[in-house]
Amino acid sequence: MSASSEEAQPLLEQVFDELPNNLPILDATGLAASYHPSGAVALDNAFFTPQGSNGRHCGTCHAPEDGWSLKPSSVKLMFLLTAGTDPLFVNNLDTDTPSADMSTVEARWNATTMLRQGKFTRKVAPPAVRDYDVIAASDPFGVGTTASLWFFRRPLPTANFRSHTMMWDGANTVGTSLRDGLIKQARGNVTGAQQGAPAPDAVIFDIADYEAALSHAQLIVPSVGRLDAEGAHGGPEAASAQPLVDGRFDLFDAWQDAGNPRRRQIWRGQELFNSANAPTGRSCRGCHNAANNGQNVNGVLFDVGVSRPELAHADMAVYTFRRISDGATLATTDPGRGIRSGKFADLNRFKTPNLRGLAARPPYFHNGIAAELADVVKHYETQLGFVFTPAQEADLVAFLNAL
Repeated sequence: MSASSEEAQPLLEQVFDELPNNLPILDATGLAASYHPSGAVALDNAFFTPQGSNGRHCGTCHAPEDGWSLKPSSVKLMFLLTAGTDPLFVNNLDTDTPSADMSTVEARWNATTMLRQGKFTRKVAPPAVRDYDVIAASDPFGVGTTASLWFFRRPLPTANFRSHTMMWDGANTVGTSLRDGLIKQARGNVTGAQQGAPAPDAVIFDIADYEAALSHAQLIVPSVGRLDAEGAHGGPEAASAQPLVDGRFDLFDAWQDAGNPRRRQIWRGQELFNSANAPTGRSCRGCHNAANNGQNVNGVLFDVGVSRPELAHADMAVYTFRRISDGATLATTDPGRGIRSGKFADLNRFKTPNLRGLAARPPYFHNGIAAELADVVKHYETQLGFVFTPAQEADLVAFLNAL
C-alpha cells in the first residue's frame, strides 16, 4: 500500500487486510464491532476491490467504521483530505446536479452538498405500467421532472442481512431469495456506481456471500460495559447466530434486575420497544418484527411518514402523484416503493431496516431527517401518535444505542 493511497482514503480497509472478529471500534455511543463466521472480517476481498473504471468499490460507501454505511462526517473528512478527488466524488455520480462543475476544489465543495450529508442520488422514471400520474415536480436543484424524479437517499448498511427485501424501495428484490437479491444488487453496483463492465459471476458471488455473512452491532457502552455481560447477549457474534424469526427482542432480558441502573434502563427500553404503546395500540415491533434484528420477517415495506412534504428540508424536491382511478393526490419528497411497483398504494413505503449497530451510522431514515436516535423517537411520536414520557424516551434511546 503506497503512502499516497493511504492518505487519499484513510479508512480501515486502506490500512488493514482484515479486522479481528469483535474488534471494538469507536462510535458516538461507545464501541461497536463486526463479526464474520470465517474467523475475521476481511478487508481485502472483492467487496473492497474496484471492479469498474472510477476507483470506487463497495466499501467506498459502506465502511466498517461507519456501521457498514457512510456517515456525513466521513464524507467530509475524505473531501478535506483529498480536496474532493477521492473516488467517492468522481464523475458527477452523486453531485447535486448531473452536470455540476467539478473543475476546482471550491466547485467540488459547492457541488456536493447532498453527498456531504451522506446521501446519494437516485434518478428514476415512473414505470410504464402504473395506476397514477406524476402531475407536479418542484426540485430546488432543477433536475427532477414529472418524467424523471431526482432525489437523494442514505446508504443502507451492508451487514446483518436477514430479510429478502433489497434497497430502500425494494428495487433489487428477487422473490424471497436474499442471496439472489444481493447478487442483483452487486451486479447493478458494478455497472452503475463503479461504472464498470459486468463482473464475472465469481466476483459477484464473493461480494454477495461476504455481505450475507457479515454482522455488526454495538459491543460496549460507557458506564454500561459490555453488552454481552451479566447474561445479556448483545454484540455482533450473537447477532450472527440469530435466525430470521418473528419474535421480540430479548437481548437484555437478564438485565431486568441488574445492579447497574444503566443496564436496567436498557432493559426498560427493550420492553417499551416490544410492547404496545397507548393510546395507538401500535408497537415498534409491529414493523421491526425480526427477533433481535429489527428487519421485517416477511420483507414488508411501510410508510412511517418520513417523506411527507411538511418535513422537507429546503434542499429536498417535492413531487405530486395523482391516482388515475379516483383523482386522489399525494405529495412526497421520495415515493419509495411506488416508483418501482407503479402502485399508488405503495407510495412512501420503504424497507424496514435492521436496527443492529444503529449508533455507528447516523443520520437516520432513508433521507437522513433524524440527526440522532432521540429524533427518531420524536418522529414516531409526532407522525404516528406514539406517546412516551421523557423518562420513557430516554429508556428507548438507551436501548436503541445498545443495539
